[in-house]
Amino acid sequence: MLYVVALGVAAVLCYILLARRNARLYQLLSGQFPGPRPFPIVGNLLQLGFTPDAYLRTLLKWFKQYNYKNICLWAGPLPYIMFVENNYVEHILSSTALTYKYEPYNLLYPWLGSGLLTGNGHQWAVRRKLITPSFHFRILRDFLHIMNETSGRFMKLLEHESEAAQGAAFDVQALVNRNTIDVICETAMGTRVNSIEGRPSPIVGAIDSLCHIISERVFSLFKRSDSFFKCTRLYKQQQQALMTLRTEFAQIIEQRRRLLQAASYEAPQLDDDLLDAKRPKMAFLDNLLTAEVDGKPLTFEEIFEEVSTFMFEGHDTTASAITFAIWCLAWSPDAQQRAYEEQARMYATADGRERDPTHQELQDMKYLDLVIKETLRLFPSVPFIFRTMREATTILDKHLPKDTTIGLPILAIGHCPHSFEAPYEFRPERFEAAERTKANAFDNVPFSAGPRNCIGQKFALLELKVTLSKLLRRFHILPAPLAKQTIAQVFDHTYMPGPQELRLHLPITLKSLSGVPVRLQRR
Repeated sequence: MLYVVALGVAAVLCYILLARRNARLYQLLSGQFPGPRPFPIVGNLLQLGFTPDAYLRTLLKWFKQYNYKNICLWAGPLPYIMFVENNYVEHILSSTALTYKYEPYNLLYPWLGSGLLTGNGHQWAVRRKLITPSFHFRILRDFLHIMNETSGRFMKLLEHESEAAQGAAFDVQALVNRNTIDVICETAMGTRVNSIEGRPSPIVGAIDSLCHIISERVFSLFKRSDSFFKCTRLYKQQQQALMTLRTEFAQIIEQRRRLLQAASYEAPQLDDDLLDAKRPKMAFLDNLLTAEVDGKPLTFEEIFEEVSTFMFEGHDTTASAITFAIWCLAWSPDAQQRAYEEQARMYATADGRERDPTHQELQDMKYLDLVIKETLRLFPSVPFIFRTMREATTILDKHLPKDTTIGLPILAIGHCPHSFEAPYEFRPERFEAAERTKANAFDNVPFSAGPRNCIGQKFALLELKVTLSKLLRRFHILPAPLAKQTIAQVFDHTYMPGPQELRLHLPITLKSLSGVPVRLQRR
């Protein structure tokens, strides 16, 4: 009995201390940042709603309500300062001091550990330097062969699905995921999983499970707590998924190690004109297996963290970008026609529709580049990025206490009407050089910017262009017949989507709960 009373007293004291701390924090931050008034203990979490798409609709409502200015939101007792205004975004992303990540990236620690996405400090700097050569343009050129081969198989899958649909709409979101997982597995690990052909891989299922679990924890007050989370079924699912990945990766790593040794592998010099044809293809994993830090090879754990990070960041994000580019082109016939005409000029010969693009041809696809930029402005694959203040910090004229989490809502930054005229219209031409002379370079940052920018940006753009180039040459993309939704309505928190319309949510990357239905007609 005394034990129960003691626990009760301790809980009350903790609540009082927490309430006093939060009152001081609220007073300090509310004077600098507007935002919805939080409730005790839960903050603004209950106001977000109770379904995955409701979370995003509520956030969109708040950004609009506060005129796309910086705001303060509360996840339980934790304040999140959302910086939307360009001058603050530029200051944060350009700073070498404001690079520390913790909340909510700590939810990724069981999976990604101290990999490039989640790591900090000296360890992060060492990993960044180690991994950067994997994205040298000559290595990317070798990856292009894999992207071309995989996208060719993907086009056959789309042909089959469009014929089976007989002119009706079908969901491209799930199909694109199968394409990008094949690309990332072969480029990252030098192994093919044949997801396009419908052969399920334990790796694919494990990654999907982990992404779902993490998104569940992000928006839950209780599941964020490790102690509470370990009592849930999600924790058991997470452990099973991690065990699957470790087992599968261990086998792949050992096979790749033996292959490299059998081929007397040496890491190619970046000034080599061509990789030695006798060596196995240069996979991301090869770089990790042959690398040394302080004269020692990387441990299995270090390799697992970086391969997992590359798989996570390079698969889901690229799939989101390709999917929404297809949807935008379906709903923007003028932009689609102009993008197709660019392809038709470049591939005018009889075999042009089938030919793989070369690296130089991809660089010459100027209008397709504008289409991708406009897609990522409207539908950024990673809608939010975060930093944690390790010390009390002043950002321009804003004073933030230690341990404050700041968020950069890439989605709201790209939709800001102060930066973009008619922000919910699909206008690729707005990114032409002549239109950008007075623009702030930080008004659209889908790959982040500064010292912690996306290291795989060129990889992602290469895959996007390869896939869209082939798609445009083969198919005329049409919207779903029952859908009436405009882009503005996609992001309107009051609009309730109907049949064959998008219901956006945030399972980490931007996706649609209802899928992304379009129609494809052979050209």
